[in-house]
Amino acid sequence: MIKLLNKFKLLVIIPSILAILFIVLSVIPTNYDLTVPATLSDIDETYDFKGINTDDVNVSSVAVYSFYNISVLNYLQSLLNPYKVLEVHNQYVNTSIEYGNTSGTIQKRVALNNSLIAGYRAAGVNLNAIFKGYIVHSVFGIEKSSIELGDIIIKCEGVELSIDTTIASVLAEKYGTYEENGNRYVNLEIGKEYNFTVLRGNKELDLKVKTFGYETLNKVTPSLGFNYYEYFLLNKSGTDVEYTIYSPDSFGPSAGLMQALFIYDSLSNEKLTKDLHVVGTGTIDSLGNAGAIGGVKAKIMAAVLDDADIFFVPDVNYLEAKEEYDKHKTDMKLVSVTCLQDVIDYLRNN
Repeated sequence: MIKLLNKFKLLVIIPSILAILFIVLSVIPTNYDLTVPATLSDIDETYDFKGINTDDVNVSSVAVYSFYNISVLNYLQSLLNPYKVLEVHNQYVNTSIEYGNTSGTIQKRVALNNSLIAGYRAAGVNLNAIFKGYIVHSVFGIEKSSIELGDIIIKCEGVELSIDTTIASVLAEKYGTYEENGNRYVNLEIGKEYNFTVLRGNKELDLKVKTFGYETLNKVTPSLGFNYYEYFLLNKSGTDVEYTIYSPDSFGPSAGLMQALFIYDSLSNEKLTKDLHVVGTGTIDSLGNAGAIGGVKAKIMAAVLDDADIFFVPDVNYLEAKEEYDKHKTDMKLVSVTCLQDVIDYLRNN
């Protein structure tokens, strides 16, 4: 037996070394995140409106798969994938599954409601929506914050918040602003505490939130360490057209703009999307403004692969989207928009 092992020891040693190398490479993390195209989802699987046929409304959202701090093995494998986006990992992103599910669920719920509010408003149809505050959908930073996911912020520096009186406007009024690269920012100070009142479950809590230095490649800026959306409760009583929401199996807010378009086209009966394959991405607020999203390059890839006719993208993501779009031979139109009304106007006029 020993003689046999000696004779074929290379056949034993080499596979063993390769197996060990494979295991090691699969567990050593890199500083890269991987995003790849996923699937397109028809919005008509999300909403239903009583008495309205939506067969001629053709609007889809697009999803991506994201993987954080991928292993060395995954990194090497991804180099062979032409439909991949590799980016340096953001150290402030919480990558736990529990956090991602909670944050993604909050963002999806807000997007579903905001799409209804914006779509109904654009179509001139009454919807009973009650403003409750600003809901925290992401918390980030090195130290644990007093703010938690799902907190609904109702006051900032003692001032009651509303749709018009926002967190940003209160802080700007009290502490002033400065301009940089054409944008205005609030004069926050690193290490200073700011006052917020939140609803957490059935309790109203007064919190102090300390800013920290958010490091990027070029500078360090003060950050409160959380992001938020306006938050409404919808009351079906007093609503002109009854609706049903079917919970989608995706997370996040990026379908908001396309959901609002689907709702508008369904309620208005303009049939703007009839005989078209309309795809797009972007968050939506209650006023119909489109907001930035992540993963836009992979979303362009997914839309191209699915032979979309039009892809709507928020203007803040347009340059990144155009960079990817120019790599593909496609008849798909890439359209930059700032709001739902821009989407409607484009479809009416083209």
